[in-house]
Amino acid sequence: MRRLKIFFWAAVVLLGGAGNVRADSAALLTAVYQTVNDEYLGRVPMSEFAVWTMQGLSSMDKSLLVADDHSRVTVYYRSKLFRSFLKPEEAKYDDAAAWAKMTLKVVKAVSKISEPVKSKDFEAPDRMLAAAFKHLDANSRYVSALLGDDMPKKRFSRDYAARMIDSRILYIKMNAITKYTATNVRRSLEQYKDNVKGIILDLRMSSGGALSGAIETANVFLDEGIIVSTRGRKEDSAVFYKAEGKAEIENLPIVILVDGGTASAAEVLAAALQEQGLAAVLGTRTFGKGTVQNVINLPDDNKMVLTNAYSFTPSGHAINNQGINPDVCLFHAKEAATPADVIMNAETGVCPQEDREDRRIDLETARYLINSRIGGEPAGE
Repeated sequence: MRRLKIFFWAAVVLLGGAGNVRADSAALLTAVYQTVNDEYLGRVPMSEFAVWTMQGLSSMDKSLLVADDHSRVTVYYRSKLFRSFLKPEEAKYDDAAAWAKMTLKVVKAVSKISEPVKSKDFEAPDRMLAAAFKHLDANSRYVSALLGDDMPKKRFSRDYAARMIDSRILYIKMNAITKYTATNVRRSLEQYKDNVKGIILDLRMSSGGALSGAIETANVFLDEGIIVSTRGRKEDSAVFYKAEGKAEIENLPIVILVDGGTASAAEVLAAALQEQGLAAVLGTRTFGKGTVQNVINLPDDNKMVLTNAYSFTPSGHAINNQGINPDVCLFHAKEAATPADVIMNAETGVCPQEDREDRRIDLETARYLINSRIGGEPAGE
């Protein structure tokens, strides 16, 4: 199938010849300009994003410079003025189709003087949009069906792992929260159901993942109440995600380990269980990545990932740039300390951020808290 698709695009280029931007470019640019204008959380004027797109020509030819000159866009080639283009009139300043038409006019003109743009003009809109999206936040991006998604992907050696500690504490490590996380938690609970007396969720350095994955995982533990809410630019855009009465555990002490690398969906999960009174959170203040991205389909199988909402804890606390504050702050807790001393000397107030993924004292403190709740003597690992 991939060979057929490549052959198709190659045939179109050969038949059309150089200097021909593909027919769907106007629809593609119009859709992107309109959607970014309407939905992007950062509220970028259409005129500004369109200029960023035209400036993306330099990603194909470094000799090109596209300058924003108020009512005009001016193109310089090899440090010399090439041509100025009038922006859409004021009445059409919010007309995505007008900006798309202007963008393609600039591409067509530039392809006559720039050999790199001429040779790539069929894919020019894709390369220009990819460059424009870099002006937005780090989580928004344009995904071209023609060029493929060349964004680096963070890979995890293992997203999920579970084992028993002291023969009665279920320890779960989540490096990422995916659509499979809730299922994995359920399987672990089923596997060890006869022995589990407490649970440790280790979210240290978990970069998060899918918001839907965090909501589904929280549902394993919660039977009612708000898990998370999201809110976009519009006043009526608030959405509340509530537990669906599917809690599969009851009366088990839960401790969640977090640190400065705990982000996104992992923060949502930690905050939901903390604020609903189901878990004690130990560690340091979390990363504070509280934005939500939406995958939007575009013409000709292209897509964009666009940040369009903030996430909030059940109590309405904003996660973005603030993070989640732990119940017990382990900032600078020493490996040689005892769990009892760590708890006794824990800092109060806002806990600073710190990466603590491999700190054994964190795990020992969580283990100590759960065993003190369970009572009796632990059997050892």
